[in-house]
Amino acid sequence: MAARIIRREEQREGVTVKNWLPLALGAVVALLIPAATHDNYVIQLLNIAILNAIVVLGLNFATGWVGQINFGQAAFYGLGAYTTGIATKAGLPWITTPFLSVIIVMTASLVLGLPTLRLRTYYLAMTTIGFGEIIRLIIVHWEPVTGGTSGLRAIPGISVFGIGPQGQIQHYYLLIVVLGLAALVAARIRQSSLGRAMIATKDSEIAAEQSGVDTTRTKLIAFMIGAVYAGLAGCLYASSIRFISPDSFSGTQAILLMTMLIVGGMGSIPGCIIGAVGLTILPEALRFLGQWYLVLYGLGVIAIIVLAPGGLASLAARLPRWAGAR
Repeated sequence: MAARIIRREEQREGVTVKNWLPLALGAVVALLIPAATHDNYVIQLLNIAILNAIVVLGLNFATGWVGQINFGQAAFYGLGAYTTGIATKAGLPWITTPFLSVIIVMTASLVLGLPTLRLRTYYLAMTTIGFGEIIRLIIVHWEPVTGGTSGLRAIPGISVFGIGPQGQIQHYYLLIVVLGLAALVAARIRQSSLGRAMIATKDSEIAAEQSGVDTTRTKLIAFMIGAVYAGLAGCLYASSIRFISPDSFSGTQAILLMTMLIVGGMGSIPGCIIGAVGLTILPEALRFLGQWYLVLYGLGVIAIIVLAPGGLASLAARLPRWAGAR
């Protein structure tokens, strides 16, 4: 039974030209954007959108592929950012911060994951929400180190042996490359035996265990990989935006990340990117509506969830069929 489930999922989520065509077209557009605008605010907004996409790709491991409701991803994002900010302001070379961020978030995800990943649905969701709130409170009240509610400012930028990106546009291209690598790694994992075990665990834990899959181990690995994605994104966030505060990694951000995954398409790598970029940019695009922008934004999200339960990625996959039918 588990084998049939895996084969069915491979056909549905496999890395095919049809699945990746919207993302490839988006990548071409993304590379051309800096030529169309020199507005630093627009480029910085796109940088944040790219970083959100990396975080959502990480969230997809546990939630999209394993089926675990994880609201702790924003906390891992914050841990990576604050590890980098604190370390570089203390004088450590930037090159050490990705490794420090990974160590911190892997340790935190292991401590959280070992006792809680046997929980299901609402219980796991509440536990990860609680974890995120604990991390936020530590950041807020450990003011001498974290800056408290004021955050950390003037964080040193990315520099490897004195070489690093200068300005928002150079950061933009660097982050595009990192996002591409993150998506490729996710795709390789998805096609591996570990990825197949994740899908089998999501569809039927009992059937997966009968087929020899250690579902607890699979869930823990997916959780930790997702945390690493968030931690590395946090490292890049701190070094490229150069200002961090607790509000950027709050419970509201955790809900937004989950919404990005659902709207883009759970289980879909292109969907993670589409959802993250779209929901990062859309609020700013609607600001001209004043207080009504939140109403329109909310209605748009609800409409997508109702009309396209598989997310924007599934909607994009249907477009060629609709065009052919006409």
